[in-house]
Amino acid sequence: MSKGIILGRKKTVRRGANHRQRLENRREQRKNLFRGTLGLKRATALLLILTVLGTGGYGIRKGLQAYRDGRILTVNRIEVSGNHHWESSRLLQLAGLEVGSGMPGVSMKSARESLRHLPGIQDVTVRCSLKGDLRVEVKEEQVLAIRQSNGWQGLTASGAWMPLREAESDVPVIDVQKKLSPGDLAAFASFLEGARSRYASLYAGFSQISLRSSDEADVYWRDGGFRARVDYTNKSLNSLEFLKALIAREQTSWPSGSTVDLRVEGFAYVL
Repeated sequence: MSKGIILGRKKTVRRGANHRQRLENRREQRKNLFRGTLGLKRATALLLILTVLGTGGYGIRKGLQAYRDGRILTVNRIEVSGNHHWESSRLLQLAGLEVGSGMPGVSMKSARESLRHLPGIQDVTVRCSLKGDLRVEVKEEQVLAIRQSNGWQGLTASGAWMPLREAESDVPVIDVQKKLSPGDLAAFASFLEGARSRYASLYAGFSQISLRSSDEADVYWRDGGFRARVDYTNKSLNSLEFLKALIAREQTSWPSGSTVDLRVEGFAYVL
C-alpha cells in the first residue's frame, strides 16, 4: 500500500521587529548619504557658477572701463618704418590711419592697397596688436635722379616721380626741356638703371642731365670737363661701353666743355 504525499505551502519564516528596524535604518542612512552627496555637489556647482559670474562680471566691467578710456580696441600708437623718401605723416594720411581710431573700423587691406599704389612704393605690410599698436612697413624703390618741381622729386626705376623729403646728393639732377610721355620717361629710367648697375663708375660721374627730346639726352660730368649726348632709348647701352673706352684713352685730348655725341652706335663725334 503506497503512502500519500501531501503538498502544501512553504512555511513563511517570520522576521522579528528588530530585524525590520535595522533594515529600515540602513535604507534611511543610504538616503541621507545620497542627499548629502547631492547637496554637496549642488553647493560646489553653485559656488563655481558664482565664481565664474563674479570673475566674468569683473572682467567685463574692467573691459568697458578700458574701452571708455581708449586703452583697448583703439589705435594707441603707429610706427612707420622702411621709408627713406616718403614722409611718415604723409603715408599715414594717405592710408587713412591715425591714433585714436577704433580698431574695428581700421581696414588693414585698404591701408595696404592705398600705399602700394603710391609712386616709388614697392611693397607694404600693416600689422596690429591687441594693445592697439599699428606697425606699417614700406619698401621703396631706389631713386636714380632728382628734379625740383613743387619740392624735390625722385625718378625711380619704374619711371615714376616720387616725392622726397630732401634732395639726394649722390644722384644726377634732371632738367626736362620737353614734356615726356610715360613711355619716354620709363625708357629714360631704364637707361639710368642700366648705367647704375652695369657702369657704376660712369654713373657716379653724372652731374646733370638735360632731356632734350623723346630719345635724346645730354649728360654733364661732375668735373665739368665734357658732356655726353646719348640716345637713351638704346637698351643695349653700347654707347656707354664706347664712352668708357674713349674716356680711358682720349679724354685728356678733348677741349674743356666738349660734347661727345654718341647717338650713332659705334661712332663718337667730339664737338
